[in-house]
Amino acid sequence: MGIKELVKGALSKKVNKEYASLLAERQCSYQNWLDRQEELWHSRCQGQPVCEDFLLILFSEGEPTDRWRQRIGAYFAAHPKALVVYADEDRLDGDGKPADPWFKPDWSPDLLDSCLYFGSLAAVRTEHFEKIRSFYDRVDPKAFEELFGEDRRSGGDVLRVTDPALGRRWLHTCVSTGYAKGAETVGHIREILFRSAEACRDKFLRADSFCEEQKTELMKHFYEEALLQTEKGKPIVSVIIPSKDHPELLKQCLDGVRVAAEIPCQIIVVDNGSSEENRPRVEKLLQEMERVPMGDVTFSCEYLYRPQEFHFSKMCNLGAEAATAERLLFLNDDVVLEDGCIPELAARAGRAYTGAVGMKLLYPSNCRIQHAGITNLPMGPVHKLQTLTDDQEYYGRTNRLTGNFLAVTGACLMVEKKKFLEAGGFEESLAVAFNDVDLCYKLYEAGYHNVCINDRYAYHHESLSRGADESAEKVRRLLRERDILFARHPKLSGTDPYYSDFLNRDGLDVRIVPGYATSKNCCQKVTESLPGSMLSAYREDPCLMVRIEDLREKNLYGYTLVLSDDNSHYAFSLLLKNEDSGQVLVVPLERQFRPDLAENLPDQRNVELGGFWVDVSGLQMEAGSYSIGMLAKNRVNRTRLLNWSNRSLDC
Repeated sequence: MGIKELVKGALSKKVNKEYASLLAERQCSYQNWLDRQEELWHSRCQGQPVCEDFLLILFSEGEPTDRWRQRIGAYFAAHPKALVVYADEDRLDGDGKPADPWFKPDWSPDLLDSCLYFGSLAAVRTEHFEKIRSFYDRVDPKAFEELFGEDRRSGGDVLRVTDPALGRRWLHTCVSTGYAKGAETVGHIREILFRSAEACRDKFLRADSFCEEQKTELMKHFYEEALLQTEKGKPIVSVIIPSKDHPELLKQCLDGVRVAAEIPCQIIVVDNGSSEENRPRVEKLLQEMERVPMGDVTFSCEYLYRPQEFHFSKMCNLGAEAATAERLLFLNDDVVLEDGCIPELAARAGRAYTGAVGMKLLYPSNCRIQHAGITNLPMGPVHKLQTLTDDQEYYGRTNRLTGNFLAVTGACLMVEKKKFLEAGGFEESLAVAFNDVDLCYKLYEAGYHNVCINDRYAYHHESLSRGADESAEKVRRLLRERDILFARHPKLSGTDPYYSDFLNRDGLDVRIVPGYATSKNCCQKVTESLPGSMLSAYREDPCLMVRIEDLREKNLYGYTLVLSDDNSHYAFSLLLKNEDSGQVLVVPLERQFRPDLAENLPDQRNVELGGFWVDVSGLQMEAGSYSIGMLAKNRVNRTRLLNWSNRSLDC
C-alpha cells in the first residue's frame, strides 16, 4: 500500500469518526424528549384553574402518569363544552422504561367508529357520567355493575372497565354528542397521560363486532333512503368526470363506475376540448353507458363539451351545476373504482357531520399507495404514505382504517351537493393544484369532518414518477397556488388536528413515525457567506442530489447527498446564484438528522445527516431571483461536485 492510500485510509477513519459523533449528537432518545416535554407541559399548567368534577376511566392494565389530575382538570376548566377527553400514552418496555409513544389525532368520529383509538384512558365529567348511568339504569340496571365491578361500588374517581366489549359500547354512548356538525364536546389532551403495562396499541386499533354493527347500520339506513329516491326516478349520485382526449382512460373509468355503483347514477363528463377525432368516441361511450344497465342499476349521462384551457375548478363547478343528485362524486378519468364502493362513499357523505369523503388510491402497477388522506405539514399539504407499499401496516394502521383527515384528493371525492354549495364549490383562483384541499379546508372550517376510507381502495393510473422531474415553472405555479391556499386559510397554515405535532412533520418524509428522534435539529441562521469565485474547480454532476422540499420566508429545507459514495467524506455548501447579476453566495451547511434518507435509500452510505435547514434572511443579497444549488467537497480524495435544484429564491 502506497503513502497516498495510507493517508486516505487515515483520513477516512477520521471523518467517519467525526460523522458518527455528530450523528450521536443529533439523535434524541424518547426518554430525553419526554423529560423536556414534561417540563413544558407542567409549566403550561401552572396557575391554571382546575376542574375536579370528573371521573377517570381506564381500559387497559397500567397506570396514569403522575400529574393526570392537574392535566385533565386544567383541560376541563379551559374547555367548558368538553364532556369527554382522552390523551396520548406510551408503555413500559422490558427494562421498565417508557417507550413506544402513541400520539393520537384530535377528535375523529369516523376513526372511533373503526376502532377504539382513545386507547387506555378517558375522562368524563361527573354530571355527564351520571346522565349516562341513569340511562343505563332504565335499560339494564345491572349494566354498570358489570361494566365497572367493584370500582363503581367503592365510590372512587378512577374506574377500570372490566369488559372491553361493554366498555366500547358505553364509551360510544358517552361521546354521542360529538357526532354533530361543529361539536366541541370531545377533547384531546396532547400529552402522555397513561403508561400501559403491555403493548396494547394494536389491540385498540383493531375493528371489533361493534365496529361492524356500526357500518351495517350505516349502510342499512343509506339503502333505505336510496330506495325511496329510486322510486321517485332520481339518481342517487352524480358522478362528475373532467376529461379531454383520453377516451381509452375514460372507458376504464366508466367501466369502474358501472361495477362500483349498485345505485342509479348520473354521469357528467366535462370535456374542455377533445379533438374532432375523440369527441364522437366520448359521445359513443356515454350512449353505451345509458343503453346498457348494470343489472337493474341504470345510468343517465350528460356530456358538457366546453373548449377552454384546463381549469380543474371551473370544470368541476360546471359539472356540479348540471348535477341533479343530492350527492356529487368528483372522479378523475384515470381512476378505476372497485366493486360496490360508491354506496359506502355516498352513505358516509350523507351524515350530518361529514364533509368530503375520499378513499385509498393505489398505483395499479405495483399496489403502492398514491393517496390515503392528505396531511397538512409546515411545508403544506402532502400525501403521507405516498409510494409506500400497501402490503404492510403503518403507524396507527392509517392505511387500514377509515378515519378523518384535514383533506382528501379530488381524484375521488364524494360530498353532498348542499354542503358543496355551502362551501362555495371549488375555488376558481386555484386552477390546477390545491383546489380539492381548499374545498376540504372550507368544509372543515364550517364544522364538518372529512373522511378517507382506507379499508378498501381504488386504482389511480397516475404515473408513479410524476413530479420527480417537474420544471421550475411548474414548481413556481405550485408554490403560487399554495400561497393562495394559506392566504385563504391562515389559521390552518402548518397545522393539522388529525395529525399530531409529535409525529414527523418535516420535509417529504412519507413515513408516519414519532418525531422525537429528530427534535435536536435546529435551523441554521446565517449572516455571512463565502464568495463563489472557485466554482470552476467544481464539476457539475447529477450524482449530487439536491432536493428543496420547503422554501418560505428565506427558509430552505431539504436534503442533499452524493450517490454511490461515502457521504461522511463530504462537506456540503449551499449555493445561491443571482440569475440577473451573476452574484454567487456560498454557505457551508450544518448537517441535520434525516433518518428517512437511510431507510428510503438503503444502498447509499452514511446519508442520515443529509438534511439541511437554513435561514438566509440575514444575508446581504442583491435584488433578483437566485438559482439554488449545492457544492460537495470530498475531504478524503478532494473530489468537488456541483449541481442545481429546480427551485429558485426571489429577493
